[in-house]
Amino acid sequence: MRKGIDTELFLQVKKQQWIGEEEQILLALSGGADSMYLLYFLKEIQKHLSFSLRAMHVQHGIRGDEAVEDAAFSRQQAELYQVPFLEYTCSVPDYAEENKLGLEEAARALRYKALKEEALRWQAESGRKTKIALAHHMDDQAETILFHLIRGAGFSGISGMKAEELLSEAEKEAHYAVNQEAHQEGITLLRPLLSLRKEEILKRLEELGIPYREDSTNRDKSYARNYLRLEILPALEKINAGAVKHLLEAAELFSETEDYFQEKATEWIDRYGERKEGSTGKCISLSIPQLKKENALFRREIYKEAILMLRGSTTEFGKLHYHGIDRLLKRGNGGRLSLPKGVKAEVEQKRLLLEKF
Repeated sequence: MRKGIDTELFLQVKKQQWIGEEEQILLALSGGADSMYLLYFLKEIQKHLSFSLRAMHVQHGIRGDEAVEDAAFSRQQAELYQVPFLEYTCSVPDYAEENKLGLEEAARALRYKALKEEALRWQAESGRKTKIALAHHMDDQAETILFHLIRGAGFSGISGMKAEELLSEAEKEAHYAVNQEAHQEGITLLRPLLSLRKEEILKRLEELGIPYREDSTNRDKSYARNYLRLEILPALEKINAGAVKHLLEAAELFSETEDYFQEKATEWIDRYGERKEGSTGKCISLSIPQLKKENALFRREIYKEAILMLRGSTTEFGKLHYHGIDRLLKRGNGGRLSLPKGVKAEVEQKRLLLEKF
């Protein structure tokens, strides 16, 4: 391995066991600086670990000739590194209009969809565990935390992106309905570059002489994330030079808090809940007397965990839904509430029934 950043990252990958022998890595290759550095880095790791690598470029149908050139560049670079290359073309504007989403959200949703489908296909074809590698870095993490914070996110959103997580968890942000198949097959996302600042990546690319493409839309401040990255984060660092680092430390604390509540909620359901088949589908029955002994915050975490057990995701569920479930406890027997994605809540005697139909 080369000295410096590459060695540090390699040791981190080995320590965390992010890439196992004989696994398969599907790299999301945009042609930008971050993904080009990750392409280089993964090829370096292949000298020391035996795993398969493929690159996939998602063409969003937004930037005309520039996007076509990005795809051609990505293909060229993948071939130069002798990495098998796939290209997926979609229409983000059409998807955004059909689903009433902004272009940023729609693009993210379709990227996850394309990457997930290819990862599942490759995994089924080979029978080997497949992971998706994304080139998010430390600045992306800080931007994501701020973005979620101003949208009123809970522990999950404010905890930021994880270096390794199930794809089903990441899809909560992507507005793409979680496919249980992805959860069952264990498709994992890897973000090996989260410990690096953007400026470190650019410096290393320059040292190595690695070319990359600039996405002109990244400078468009009408996009919320671009505005946060170009205006807000630099302003925060003028106030405190360690602003990004402190945001990440806060995110780590929120992540630990989320994990703690999730563990305790699961233990509570195992003790005071029952999983069974309801009249129209799967059902989790919870003891209302025991629920009333808990504080409101923890009750909401219990509801969230129960819904996660039923659906594999809590996409489209928020504070209003959990507060609505909580109000049923006061209404007593016969109270009902329809929730998103085919879930209903109902009070029956001294039990709260959460049912997927």
